[in-house]
Amino acid sequence: MKKMIFISILAACAFAGNFEDGLKAYGSSNFKEALAKFEAGCAENDAKSCVKTGAIYQLGKTATPDLDKALEYYNKACQSGEKEGCSAAGGIYLKSEPQKARELFNKACELNDGYSCAMMGSMLIDDHKFKEAYTVLEKGCSLGDKLSCEFAGDLKRSKQL
Repeated sequence: MKKMIFISILAACAFAGNFEDGLKAYGSSNFKEALAKFEAGCAENDAKSCVKTGAIYQLGKTATPDLDKALEYYNKACQSGEKEGCSAAGGIYLKSEPQKARELFNKACELNDGYSCAMMGSMLIDDHKFKEAYTVLEKGCSLGDKLSCEFAGDLKRSKQL
């Protein structure tokens, strides 16, 4: 039992090490080192490292932007329950695969990402599902997302409920 606890603590320290080291490198604009640290953390199933890796690929911090690689890492983070991974992947899919984007924004909203609730609410408004949109927007607003609050207020004033 003691051995299992020790191994768990070591694993947690390893995750934190790669992620923290990646943040330091990123903050110093050493994007290649940051990418290496975040990729290592992601390989060890640290979802936050996967999100940061996806962002580096999406923004092209070490080379040309690579949306396919970004999606690979964002989706891995999302599958691990990391709301930022779901939201970021949803943003990339928005134009090319709107249904996939909807699923990802919905999942991120369920994981309490206010921005994703705003995006989901906006899609529901486009579908004329005003009551459902209002519920989602209210959730986003309660999570502190200003856009959700604005959309919810606009919807309420529109008398579509």
